[in-house]
Amino acid sequence: MINFKKRHDKTQAASDERIYADSIWKRLEGKKLNEAQTTFLTECMKENLAHARHVENERLTFNSIFLALAAGALAFANSLGSELAAIVYLSLVLAGFLSILLTSRWNNTFNRHLYYAQECYKMIHISLFEDADFKTPDLMETVESIPGLKDTPAYCFRIRKPIAYTTLGEILFKPRTKNLYISFYWIIQILLIGCLIYSLLKLL
Repeated sequence: MINFKKRHDKTQAASDERIYADSIWKRLEGKKLNEAQTTFLTECMKENLAHARHVENERLTFNSIFLALAAGALAFANSLGSELAAIVYLSLVLAGFLSILLTSRWNNTFNRHLYYAQECYKMIHISLFEDADFKTPDLMETVESIPGLKDTPAYCFRIRKPIAYTTLGEILFKPRTKNLYISFYWIIQILLIGCLIYSLLKLL
């Protein structure tokens, strides 16, 4: 699992590096932005953040609809014969896999919009306020800072994890929200697969 994560992070970093090399951000790097350029980049940042919020809302809405559908279908399947119940459970399992795929795509879309918004913010921030002369070692570990910007940004692009009171809280707060979403869907999926297997065994 760790090797997959390393490969994922390395591939994403290489992709971002290539995107940045061909970008307007690279062309304007180190230059003072004029008013039109600042306005343009501000609009791009705002649009990317608006799209990221839209993706979050889509994910939450779909999550609610899928759970309601799964709960209703599970209750309905209990009143059916074994053959029809197996078909309902099979349909739910397929829908569950689709929901996991959709959530992964939404997570990816959210991250891409956030990346583009961050790059626009960096350009505007440095042009308007210049960058800090140095960055303290402590800030290197701050999740709310942006890579490539020595100041902590005025807009919080990434929220740090909650500060735990106990060791158990430290463990529970460690996973990122996107991983919790996927884990939640897998729990539902395992339940649905269990129901499908049970209904198939009853047919034998």
